[in-house]
Amino acid sequence: MVNRWRLRLRRSLVTANLSPSRRRRARAAWLLAFVGLGTGITIASLPPREHETPEPVQAMTLTPPRQIITSIDINGEIRREVIPSADELMASLTDPAAITVAPGAREPEPPWKEVAIKRGDTLSRIFARNDIPGDEAGRIVKSHADAKLLNRLIAGQSLHIQTDPGGRVLQLRYRLNESDSLQVRRSANGYDVARISRTFETRHVYAAGNIAVSLFVDGQSAGLSDPVIIQMVEVFGWDIDFAQDLRRGDSFAVIYEEKYWQGQKVADGAILAAEFINQGKSYRAVAHRTAIGVAGYYSPEGLSMRRPFLRSPLKVSRVTSPYSLRRYHPILQTWTAHRGVDYGAPTGTPVLATASGRVSFLGGKGGYGNAITLKHGGSYSTLYAHLSGYARGLRAGAQVEQGQVIGYVGSTGLATGPHLHYEFQVNGIHQNPLTLKFPQTEPIAPQYRTEFLQAARNWGSKLDLVGPSALASSR
Repeated sequence: MVNRWRLRLRRSLVTANLSPSRRRRARAAWLLAFVGLGTGITIASLPPREHETPEPVQAMTLTPPRQIITSIDINGEIRREVIPSADELMASLTDPAAITVAPGAREPEPPWKEVAIKRGDTLSRIFARNDIPGDEAGRIVKSHADAKLLNRLIAGQSLHIQTDPGGRVLQLRYRLNESDSLQVRRSANGYDVARISRTFETRHVYAAGNIAVSLFVDGQSAGLSDPVIIQMVEVFGWDIDFAQDLRRGDSFAVIYEEKYWQGQKVADGAILAAEFINQGKSYRAVAHRTAIGVAGYYSPEGLSMRRPFLRSPLKVSRVTSPYSLRRYHPILQTWTAHRGVDYGAPTGTPVLATASGRVSFLGGKGGYGNAITLKHGGSYSTLYAHLSGYARGLRAGAQVEQGQVIGYVGSTGLATGPHLHYEFQVNGIHQNPLTLKFPQTEPIAPQYRTEFLQAARNWGSKLDLVGPSALASSR
């Protein structure tokens, strides 16, 4: 009978004129039918079991049977898949061994806050303003020697602070300069403090220009940033009073550094060499470099550009009233001697000590308003008047360094507007600070002289190519 079914299957597939794929599916269907028929015949042919005592029926829980799905894949192969019953599915869901527990969600990191440093700010004051416990500042500053740098915060910069929900400092970052940052981290024992440095790529840049409008306008037109222009004022400030001496047609050339980090410019560096021609006179300066950076600026002959006194107590300003033995006073409306120089500048402009010395007077001084007097050795003294305020911590008897900020421009006392009144005395006699000749300072140390002179010749040849002389010859 089996052979008869096989023959019938073969004939039906041939006569049906089916495609190969449909023939495979049809063959599989016939095969299933044939297997089912064979199974039924086998069960029917089994002999009955005689004189069997039926076993007692056990109480049982009926569950839906597992289902078997038979399918044919695209290749004509028969596949069977067992679908578990509902009880089996529930058991697998409640079986601890079968349950995979997902890891818990990671708690978000506390946010960082950028805090601007204001004039007069201390770490304690900044913490109080941002609801950080007051004792945190003291513990941080005392935790490491480098942390004491946080006692000298610079207005205009920022602190980056991360705190926990209770306001305690977890981390703090403060940029000390272009390359160094201070990082503070809370630890089990208090705070860990680290100074982090970046190594920059340094490039040399050349710029040159002529004065037509002002030093800042024409310097920026030549491609110089404000910090480089201010450096140039500081380098030549002992020879040139940029508030009084600058003339249209003056010219300059600068070779300086630019700092790059990962291909991006991050800051300007130091001036390496520069030339300034003021009223037809040429001044050249070359940096003397040591292992820790620029140690000072010298003429090509090795004479220091630094003098005992700065030519001006303000970096950049304008002279509104020069030294004169006869001047009409705009408030007193009388003719009187003006034994100093008035520099016009906005309120709050930093005032610099023109030389190192000691504060002999600080406070109100009649028509001078808020004033400071400095003593420089046995013969020289300087006075700074009409100030809006004094540098933080400055007091009578304190020592100051040349170029240190001692106060800020204002209009206290007899003043029609914000300006600085500056006086210079030698042995108690007033002198005109704009015309006074100062002695030359010391030359470069003998052990550095040979090396410096060679460097000065090299930089001098580069200035000859891009400097004012080259600009003049190209016109």
